[in-house]
Amino acid sequence: MNPSFKKELIMEVFSTQLPRLVEEIERKVEGANKPKASNEDGWIEAPAPTLSQQGEVLGDEEIDRITQLLLSTEDGAFELAITVLKTHGVSINYIVLDLIPTIARRLGKQWEDDTLSFAEVSIGTNKLERVIHKLDYLFQVTQLEKRGDHSILISVFPESQHSLGTLILSNYFIHSGWRVYRPENNSLRSISRELESNNHDAIAISISCNEQLEQLPNTISVLREKSKNPKIKVLIGGPLYNKAPEKFTHIQADIKAFTPEESVERLELVLSQI
Repeated sequence: MNPSFKKELIMEVFSTQLPRLVEEIERKVEGANKPKASNEDGWIEAPAPTLSQQGEVLGDEEIDRITQLLLSTEDGAFELAITVLKTHGVSINYIVLDLIPTIARRLGKQWEDDTLSFAEVSIGTNKLERVIHKLDYLFQVTQLEKRGDHSILISVFPESQHSLGTLILSNYFIHSGWRVYRPENNSLRSISRELESNNHDAIAISISCNEQLEQLPNTISVLREKSKNPKIKVLIGGPLYNKAPEKFTHIQADIKAFTPEESVERLELVLSQI
């Protein structure tokens, strides 16, 4: 496609879909930045907003418009929309930990409802992954003071190609102060070598299909055997578990979880009891 035409196309999309989004963001950011009224005692500040409260920065309508940019425009439009959000004061934490996971869940729901094709979901997922990678440095910098001693290896099932879920999970653990390792090569040999070489507290594996589930018991056994930490905890989740948890009753994992939040909370609870 001619670069100038592509630029014109993107700018046309922005002129029709982004103005209301920008106005709404500006209104909400200005509201959030207004001085807080003091309480009766005059000194006690209101508690800092939690992540879930920060998630209210954008409403459903704004998120819908951003999702449409992800699905229906040329490359670069969605990324520029994210840049607009950052420019208008939306935090990296909100974008990485709330907005992108919300959009990913919407893609999954639309796929289940047959309102999106496999190709559309794949393209949208790849764009989300690309944005996460581009924001990674800024996100990591904001988390440095939280970094603790716990370490986790997070991977898709060996040889699997779909990594968005593990990217999102990794960011939640980083936000909670964990040291996170994600192997570039997700072969069983590479993952085993990492577990042999470094002392990780846990390993998390995402399962997306029945074929992976059939191989999972043996895979867990191999990874436990190879682990430098004999007490390593195994965390299982992913698309298939979210859809059909009853299929996992025979899986000998320490934790099975539906969401990143649940994964972090339950794993930290298990480790606190050791």
